[in-house]
Amino acid sequence: MIVLPAIDVRGGRVVRLTRGVAGSEVVYADHPVEVGLRFVAEGASWLHVVDLDAALGTGSNPEVLRELIAAVPVPVQLGGGIRSLEAVEEALILGAARVVLGTATVRDPGFLRSVSERFPDRVVTAIDTDGQDVLVRGWTEGAGALDELVPRLAEAGATRFLATAVDRDGTLGGPDLDLYRRLTALASVPIQASGGVRSLDDLRALAGTAVEGAVVGKALYEGTLRLADALGATT
Repeated sequence: MIVLPAIDVRGGRVVRLTRGVAGSEVVYADHPVEVGLRFVAEGASWLHVVDLDAALGTGSNPEVLRELIAAVPVPVQLGGGIRSLEAVEEALILGAARVVLGTATVRDPGFLRSVSERFPDRVVTAIDTDGQDVLVRGWTEGAGALDELVPRLAEAGATRFLATAVDRDGTLGGPDLDLYRRLTALASVPIQASGGVRSLDDLRALAGTAVEGAVVGKALYEGTLRLADALGATT
């Protein structure tokens, strides 16, 4: 299982939110490039980077993202506010290896199909869920039942899902293992897990659900988990 350290950027700094709530952010570093290089030095083979300003509609950080992606010698999975073909192209021009698409693909599977056909294996479809429904627009609106929407998106061309358990995100409360068991049964494409990881035991448990990877953020910043230990336990 791949461990993807998360770098969430807001106002040019590295922050973490709790359950995605604007205003709940804690600043962990002033320089995203330094954080990215540290994760790589500790053994990361991928980074998961989110432009929170773009995701929340409060701005964007293209220069910071460009500098970060150029500085690290590993591929970057980039998300946050990417809702059009032009935005996908801009993210790829910045140097992203993969782009994460959320609301736009859930609302319009036809858009997902066209983007996936144009950029094979470079699109990750974000599924944010409370365990029953898929949530969009900052987790404020329901878009349909999880068990119905995931197969529909896979049929529309989704080649990889990033599934976030919204009630666990940023809480260090442990991952929703039942959710990932359901998802790996629902979809025949790789699943990445996000939300709640605190410890090595959490990662080992996730590996048992057959997910491809786990996005880990707050645990690394709060020190409840060392990246080197995480990588050693999951390879």
